[in-house]
Amino acid sequence: MVKYMVILLSVLANLCFGWAIFYAVFSVLSALKVGRRHYQPLIFLEFQPHRARGNWEASRARLMSRLRLWAILSVLIGFASLTAHLLLS
Repeated sequence: MVKYMVILLSVLANLCFGWAIFYAVFSVLSALKVGRRHYQPLIFLEFQPHRARGNWEASRARLMSRLRLWAILSVLIGFASLTAHLLLS
């Protein structure tokens, strides 16, 4: 039973850290795209939502803010499951 729990915790940790990496890549690509519209190198809308122009950028800012919160939560869950995995194995 402990063997399956260790495997499950390992998979959960990998999924959580994978989500955080996905968010980081998506955030940088979004910042590059928005930066081109504003003639600047990078604009991270999740940290500066007031700089959004138009409906597309406003909705992107809200989406990126939600993704940022989920990424923070997933990293915390990933650390917890990794710690539990190391303690059980």
